[in-house]
Amino acid sequence: MSGNEFNGPIPSSLSNISGIEYLYLSRNDFRGSIPSLGKMTDLLELNLANNDLISTTDLIGRFFDSLTNCTHLEVFSLTTNRLAGQLPTSNGNLSTHLQDFSVDDNLFSGSFPRGVHNYRNLTILDLQQNSFTGSVPKSIGLLRKLQKFSLQENSFAGEIPDIFSNLTQLYRLNLSDNQFYGRIPLSIGDCQHLELLDISGNKLTGNIPKELFNLPDLTFNLSLARNFLNGPLPIEVGQLNMLGFMDISENELSGTIPVSIGDCSSLLGLNIARNRFEGLIPESFGRLGSLESLDLSFNNLSGQIPIGLEKLRFLQNLNLSFNNLQAKVPVEGVFRIIGWESLQGNKGLCGDTKDTQKKLRLPACSKNGSSSLKLKIAVPIASSVALLCVLFSLISIANSKKRKSNIEGSSWRASFKGRRRKISYEDILSATNNFDSRNLIGKGGFSSVYKGIISGENGKSTTVAIKVLDLNKRKASKSFASECETLRNIRHRNLVKIITSCSSIDHSRAEFKALVMDFMSNGSLEEWLHPGESATMMRLNLLQRLNISIDVAAAMDYLHHDCDPPVAHCDLKPGNVLLDDEMIAHVGDFGLARCLFPSEKHSSTIELKGSVGYIAPEYGLGSKASMSGDVYSYGILLLEILTGKKPTDDMFKDGLNLNKFAAAVFENRVAEIVDPGMLEDDDDFERSNSTSRNTYTNSNISNDSISGGSHGNINNETGLNWQSRKEECLEDLIRIGLSCAAYTPKVRPKMREILVEMHHIKESLFQLGGN
Repeated sequence: MSGNEFNGPIPSSLSNISGIEYLYLSRNDFRGSIPSLGKMTDLLELNLANNDLISTTDLIGRFFDSLTNCTHLEVFSLTTNRLAGQLPTSNGNLSTHLQDFSVDDNLFSGSFPRGVHNYRNLTILDLQQNSFTGSVPKSIGLLRKLQKFSLQENSFAGEIPDIFSNLTQLYRLNLSDNQFYGRIPLSIGDCQHLELLDISGNKLTGNIPKELFNLPDLTFNLSLARNFLNGPLPIEVGQLNMLGFMDISENELSGTIPVSIGDCSSLLGLNIARNRFEGLIPESFGRLGSLESLDLSFNNLSGQIPIGLEKLRFLQNLNLSFNNLQAKVPVEGVFRIIGWESLQGNKGLCGDTKDTQKKLRLPACSKNGSSSLKLKIAVPIASSVALLCVLFSLISIANSKKRKSNIEGSSWRASFKGRRRKISYEDILSATNNFDSRNLIGKGGFSSVYKGIISGENGKSTTVAIKVLDLNKRKASKSFASECETLRNIRHRNLVKIITSCSSIDHSRAEFKALVMDFMSNGSLEEWLHPGESATMMRLNLLQRLNISIDVAAAMDYLHHDCDPPVAHCDLKPGNVLLDDEMIAHVGDFGLARCLFPSEKHSSTIELKGSVGYIAPEYGLGSKASMSGDVYSYGILLLEILTGKKPTDDMFKDGLNLNKFAAAVFENRVAEIVDPGMLEDDDDFERSNSTSRNTYTNSNISNDSISGGSHGNINNETGLNWQSRKEECLEDLIRIGLSCAAYTPKVRPKMREILVEMHHIKESLFQLGGN
């Protein structure tokens, strides 16, 4: 019952339904205290997140006491409520099968919850955004299966326990905004699968351990900001070549910025502000081709601004203020858009043009002064760059060989909870035969897709699809990051599976990003609906189109109703629906996808660019990405599947569009609307029926009357009645498409309602001749 508008208290009588195994009441407006649920002894998952529930220490104690009867409980979430008080001792007596314990974003207080170490199967422990105090017990090291550990925004104190050698499956560790002091534990370096590490906003001291830079899966965020860390930034920082964001600002770090930081080729954001760094800004910053934001302010940096910064085409935010920089300011790239505040506090800077002098409030450059300064700087820089090039070449060769040896003899599909096996640029180059045009199977706004063959263990080869980003396109890097983040935690048979990703540099030292996906042998739905004159593909019959429509609806239902937070795809169209060798449909391309958090503030569609004809009309008015926007796109897609007409077809002009064309169904003119082949091709329909596959998915829909492996028997119906039944089915489907593609978002149905109706239509289609 999640994601509705239920309000008032949760009725205590609910507990009388003792056979419930899954109880989802999240994302509603339930208020008051939580009733006892102890009679639900079969309960496996309980989700009360995102409501307005309240409690005191006594009330929450009674609730936890009742849960001790739920001895099979695996998932427990009270996220985002107004629950207060201390967690009771009985908190440690819950089910030993518990895997997810999430009480984040509440008002809980007191010490670290007792007895958590008893839950040896725990994979998620989320206590963030409460008022917990005291130290973190070393007994947490007993939770060897822990993968996500979140304590941020509490008042925990003491030293961070050195327990991470036991927590080797962690992929997210967030201890930020507490009162931890002492040194960073070296054992964090044993968490080789960490993707996010945030220990910012504490009172940590000492050097940054070089072990933090030996984490091969650290791809999302490394934040050590707002502590009292000192000493140099280790040269090993260059090993984080997959990292997206790094923030080490507001510490007491000193020395020079290591040249190796230029090897962090995937960085989108880098903040080194408010430290004590000195010396030159490394020229290697010019290699950070993905960089969008760079802050080096409030340090003691000197010398000239590297010319390479103006060549970073994605760089939008730059702050070099309050250093000791000298010489003229570059004029291209980001320097065209920054203002005086980005360079203030550098007395030695000058402008080479009147526009630069005026906009940035700089004095004119003196020819003699500039020449003199250049001469003083050029020699050491040239020597450093030459040495750097030699070292970088040697490192690249060594890394290339290392990556190659790591990949050989290993399985490409080994993964766990978001962990992916690595792949290098050289591997992709080999798999696609140097990106041979004969292997090109598709091209989109931000990317090209190639067919590739990759060698796996025991010499076996796997055919894959490789999506190569065109990084010359603005927003391509964001599209890549969005797709990786969205697909990291979602799994469904009707979504395209990502095998791994690559973020590297190519042979010309340009940035390179790619995704490796399951290969879909039957191409895209676009190719089947609009094959062109030279295509040899067989046209789709009614059953195939119905199955594909249900597959897509199942995928969207999963994204909207079974993901937490829900996901809006934002670019649903035939080109993003791919078909495997059994003609099962898989939704792909999540480059524009948005996670719809309850307090979403950054999903505005002002910059959202979907595909013309499929974008919901409210997006054009600046509305946020939403599930109803996806429903609109699904409606257009369904109408296109049934009519064979694109929404951008040349016939749609002078006020006529696909919706109005399909609305002729209300005048009993279905035969004039649909693709004629679906009404004629009965033999093909029967062939498909005899070899059909199960289209029912993990969509939380149960219907005992629907057989998972059989579509029924159509041979007992006369030809005339069968033709009539097909027309009725098509009529119902068109009406669903029109309701989804309604202009007003509020009147569109939910994807779960749509999926139920689609199954009913399919069931009725095969209940013929008494079957």
